Amino acid sequence: MIFILAARFDSGSTLSSRRSGLPASVFLELAVELLSALNLDLETAQMAKPHKPKFSLAPVEFRERSIAGRGVFAKRRFKPGEVITPYAPKQRRLDVEDPEATLAAQSKLTLLSEQWTVIVPDTSVPGGWLCNHSCNPNAAIYSDREGRIQCTRAIAPGEEVTIFYGWVTQNEPARDPCLCGAARCRGFINFDLTDRDAELFQDDSEAGRAVRERLAEYVEFLASIGQEQVEETIVRTLATLRARLN
Repeated sequence: MIFILAARFDSGSTLSSRRSGLPASVFLELAVELLSALNLDLETAQMAKPHKPKFSLAPVEFRERSIAGRGVFAKRRFKPGEVITPYAPKQRRLDVEDPEATLAAQSKLTLLSEQWTVIVPDTSVPGGWLCNHSCNPNAAIYSDREGRIQCTRAIAPGEEVTIFYGWVTQNEPARDPCLCGAARCRGFINFDLTDRDAELFQDDSEAGRAVRERLAEYVEFLASIGQEQVEETIVRTLATLRARLN
């Protein structure tokens, strides 16, 4: 697994290209079609030209006593749309097919950038990779170009900058307990899909309906916090599980 954090991409892609979010029922229908064909063509639009990063770390500070160890804190007020900090001021970039990229993904810090390059942060240099997860984030991670953390709702000076990790796991329901403390905290960072979920997803039974209702509820939650891009990861994961069952 390369794409660890569920990041946004400016150019957009199939399921994550809309800002407003599809109704959960439409998403489920779309997922059924994609899974039936097992043909998830999730290519991004034409890639942007490389450019020299123009970020400053001055607006934030990196310190202890956050949600989980070190974190990123605003030193000034940020408005939605403002870039807060680069994801990794110092980084390596690997081809997505490079075995080293797969190994680096174990750190849970790598990003898939523009569908073909993996960003590996140099953790000796602080950056947006230190942002903690929240079920009610005030920022989002963008993986295009050099990668960046961008404000999604107003952030006050001294407030911790948080993002939504969007991890989707397989048969590990309690892998990542969440400590964010948000009013709508889901208890776990990861959204888990099991072999049984994949088996029952299209089944016209009470158990099958329960699986679809759980997915629909999570899709609605993602839309409420502007994290629709995670739907793409859910579809990919379901497809992987179903292929393994066949």
